[in-house]
This record gives sequence, C-alpha cells and structure tokens, in this order.
Amino acid sequence: MYDKADTNNDSRIRHFIIQRTVKNKQPNYCIDTVSYHSVPELVDHYVNKKEPISITNCTTPCYLKNPINRQAWELSHDDITQLKKLGEGAFGEVWSGKLRLKSKRKVDVAIKIAKTEQMTKEKIKELMKEARLMRNFEHPNVVKLYGVAVEQEPLMIVMELIDGGALDEYLKKNRGKVTVQEKTDQMCMGAAWGVEYLHYKLCIHRDLAARNCLYTNNTVKISDFGLSREGNIYQMTCAKRLPIKWLAPETLATGIYTQKTDVYSFGILCWEIFANGEEPYQGMSNAEVQTKVVEGFRMELNVETPEAVVELINQHAWDVDPETRYSMSQVARELEKITGGTPPAANKEAAKKAKNKNKGTVEQTVDKDATVEKTIDQPTVDSPTPGKKDATVEEKVKEKEKDTGSKKKGGAGSKRKGPTKVADSAKNKKGTGPRKKNSRERK
Repeated sequence: MYDKADTNNDSRIRHFIIQRTVKNKQPNYCIDTVSYHSVPELVDHYVNKKEPISITNCTTPCYLKNPINRQAWELSHDDITQLKKLGEGAFGEVWSGKLRLKSKRKVDVAIKIAKTEQMTKEKIKELMKEARLMRNFEHPNVVKLYGVAVEQEPLMIVMELIDGGALDEYLKKNRGKVTVQEKTDQMCMGAAWGVEYLHYKLCIHRDLAARNCLYTNNTVKISDFGLSREGNIYQMTCAKRLPIKWLAPETLATGIYTQKTDVYSFGILCWEIFANGEEPYQGMSNAEVQTKVVEGFRMELNVETPEAVVELINQHAWDVDPETRYSMSQVARELEKITGGTPPAANKEAAKKAKNKNKGTVEQTVDKDATVEKTIDQPTVDSPTPGKKDATVEEKVKEKEKDTGSKKKGGAGSKRKGPTKVADSAKNKKGTGPRKKNSRERK
C-alpha cells in the first residue's frame, strides 16, 4: 500500500505489522485498536472507512490506493451455514448447508471442510488448482462449484448439493430395477455430454469412473476433479498412485494423457453402468490388468448391453490406437443416434467457442510436482522413455507392444483366460470376440 505523500512527494510501498491474537478460540487480526476475525475484513475496514493505517506509527497517513475486488468464487465464511454432517473422508468432513449469494438468495450446497492439521502447502495448492479449473464449468452434467472460503480456518469448498449419491452405489443399491433404457439414455448419454463439455473446455479429467459420477433425478453429473488437468496433453514425469483399471493402454505404457485417454475411460464407465456398478477386471490384480491391457486385452460387456453400444465401445472407445480412437464428440454423436437425445445448449455454445479459440493450438502440461507413491497391488505407470520426447503417443504404444511381442516369442506361451481379447489393429471391426445374442431389444 502507498503512503499519502506529504511535502517531499515521497510515495513508497511500506509494510505494516498485523497482530494476531486468539480469543474464545477465534483468531483476531489487529492494527492498533481496529480488530477483525480475518485480514480481508480488516483491509475492507480501511477501504470503506477511508481511514489512514496506523496513524500512531506513521509520520504520514496512508490509504489503500487500488484495492482488489473479491472474485465471485471467493466466498466468505459468514455467507456459509452448516446444517447436517453427511460424511467424512480423507479431505475432511462433508456437510449439507446453505450459501447466501450476492443476490441474498440462499441455495442448498454441499460443504467440504478441510482437516486443518492435514492441510500442507502442497495440498492447499492442489485444492486451489482444482477450484480454479472447476469455476469455469457450467453444465447440467457437471457438478457446479460455487467457490472456496479461505479467508479464515477451516478452509471450505462449496459445491451444489446432489441428493442421489455416487453412480456406482446407486446401481448396486437398485440392481435389477434400473432399466437398460435408463442406463443408455440417462447414464451413458448424460456422462458423454458432460465429458464432451469438459474437453471443449480443454480439461482432461483423468479419473472417469462410476464412483466419480453422481446421479440424481435421472441426471448424471461428472465430479471429483482432483486429478484433472487443463490442456490437450498431460505427461507424467514421476510415478503416482493411479486408478489402473480405468486407464488407457497408452497411458499405462507411457504415462501420457490426452482427451482420447478419457474416451477409453468412458468405455470402462459404460461397462460399469451395464454391470450394475461392479468393479472392472474382477479377479485380476492391478499388475495383471496393466500388462494385459497394453497387450490388447479388453473386457466383454454385459449381455444386456445394446448391440449398438457394444459396437461403439469395442471398436471406437477401446480402439488401441489413440489416433483413430473416437473423440468424445464423436462418441456423443453416436450415442445420440442410439438414444435420440439432443445435446444441452451448453455443449453447442462451448463447441463454438472452442472452434475459434483452439484452432491449430496444442497445449502440453508436465507434472513437475508429482510425488512417488507405490503400493504392493497398485503398480505405477512408467515415466516416458528418455530421448523419445518427440515421439507421438501412437509410436510409443507401438514400441511398447513390439517389446512385449518379442518377449512373448521367446517364452512359454499360455492360453488366455477370462474376458475376450481384441486384436491390436485399429482396422478390426468384428468386436471383441464371442458374445451372447441380446434377446431383449430396446424399445
């Protein structure tokens, strides 16, 4: 902040000490006799009252010259009311509550309250990165972020309240009650529109799964953006704990993520939907899944899955070659043909903006801050091969497959059991092998 210059026209930035005290378990921030529960409130006092700061300690009074206005997503704790505890997780407690908007209208919200003792600088950095990414999303199939409250402890994330809960739990709880049409028209179609919108916004979700989708009033909402990254390409430089069973073969082989890797994960999500929320690759360890998926292994979809959806997933979402694998927009258009659905207006608007904004541009993000986390049954992805930075994703996958093939020729062969394997060729149009005819046709 600036001094109000006197006769010497000496205008300089100066520092002022703010004292912090605790009274009745509430922090207080003070300058002289002025005291508030947070620094922003203290600063607001001097902005609004136009009072000089610390007259007793300054030879010339000073005022806030260019105050920075609070952004819409920067919330005040005073506008948040906690009502009922819903649960607790690694991040902290989750409560239902009310948020008072600038219009004074109150809305129902879910409030994530951070465990203060576990909030390291790195975790706060990741949390704010997630919030900055989510604040740009406004879509019926994507969970809405209202904002974060960080002016005082505890740190809070405020999101729209979804009554239905996680999609996988809903499917398990209502096993046998959810129709094939609902699974196709509401769940698969809604999730496709949500992911398509995220891709228009240059967001790679990186953790698409039924557990990370919420379901309420026949509407799927994509949630949990903790692993999400902004850009077209994301490359890991270190090993991290990852959802192995949902990852695309090129990610398992090279550590590279693109929007096409989300498309592959969307195929696993559809498998979960028609399997009533069951975990994919049952009976297989993460290490086995990692090896076999890179070799070309694919699961067989449930017998109730409509033939058109089976063909879409097998041939286009799970295509081994990310270059020829469908984009999320292509998948959504095919599902619209199957369901007769019409995309939300948000998709059309985002598509127009993306067409002009992203033409001819490719952004790449490198995970420089990743930390290595390993577990016995949670294998990590390999870092990209040194000296191969200019190779395409397709070349790296083929190189991995070539190495795997060479090893298989020199060793003892064994007959593959379990789900059917697809051919590695992108030209294979025959699906993933034998599958029972679907006797029930969708109406």
